[in-house]
Amino acid sequence: MVYGPARLGVEEADMPVATGDDVVVRVRSAGICGSDLHYHRGDGEPTRRRAGGHELSGEVAEVGPDVEHVAVGDRVGVEPLLGCGTCRFCRAGDYHICNDLTHPGGGFGEYTMVKAENVFGIPDNVSDDAASVLDCVAVGVHAVQRAKTDATDTAVVLGDATIGLCTMQVAKANGAARVGVVGHHDAALAIATELGADFVVNAKKEAAAEAVMDHTHGLGADIVYESVGGIATTMETAQEIVRPGGVIAVIGSFRESPALDFRRLLRYEVDVRFAWSYAMWNGVPEFKISIDMLADGRVRAEPMITHRFPLDDIQAAFDACLDRYASGAVKVVINP
Repeated sequence: MVYGPARLGVEEADMPVATGDDVVVRVRSAGICGSDLHYHRGDGEPTRRRAGGHELSGEVAEVGPDVEHVAVGDRVGVEPLLGCGTCRFCRAGDYHICNDLTHPGGGFGEYTMVKAENVFGIPDNVSDDAASVLDCVAVGVHAVQRAKTDATDTAVVLGDATIGLCTMQVAKANGAARVGVVGHHDAALAIATELGADFVVNAKKEAAAEAVMDHTHGLGADIVYESVGGIATTMETAQEIVRPGGVIAVIGSFRESPALDFRRLLRYEVDVRFAWSYAMWNGVPEFKISIDMLADGRVRAEPMITHRFPLDDIQAAFDACLDRYASGAVKVVINP
């Protein structure tokens, strides 16, 4: 349970009861997302009780009478996006841009209830903890679909948190010739290398733009995936390191609009594309694509999971996330 800015606690709640197309999930693993941290810090949201945790996996505990594709005892991942189902965007499979989009959660608790359409079966070779990272993998899948790599491309990911490392792996799996990661955390950059990054740059220790230019023989990156957002200056870096005719894919959510050098972007015909969350691609849920990528090893989640905590230690879990320099955290999961 997240009470509000800088306040965390655990309290008893009534057991949910499934009706209609509801599915009650016994939570086995829930990841702490950057949005959970923003709320915990009080970034723009009013104080209120809420059961956070939208990155979750678990076991089906109960199903409503209208549910057919999962049964009690099935292991599942939960897609935390639910559109209205009737608008033009939902009907086209673009429910992530529905004006009435909601985010089912409740992973920071023993049980939660979601709609059947948000529940996907998980194969035996994908662990509960790995399945809780599916939301981050799907964000990377959507970003790479929006800004595709090919066998001649050098891509650079700005950001060494989970979404950045997922995007790097998806770009590699999609055929990019080389993929680099620029970040601030040595521990995370070491994991990026373990996961296949061709080069890493610690922007706290060297000039990121110069380093990327060295790695690209002065040309710049074909594609830059910005995965940080917040108050970071990474859009400035993105514009410095993208090659003429290249692409910047914006994944991170910024609190304030970053500065764009429109003269340079126009002069060199740089495309700036936005990749918000994920949905369907060619009729296939990107969440399902992500499950397949974990199952066949194209994306590895376990090396990114650096910390695990029981629900009663949720404060310590958030503390590890809030000071990544000290903790070395990348993905922190709660195991209720």
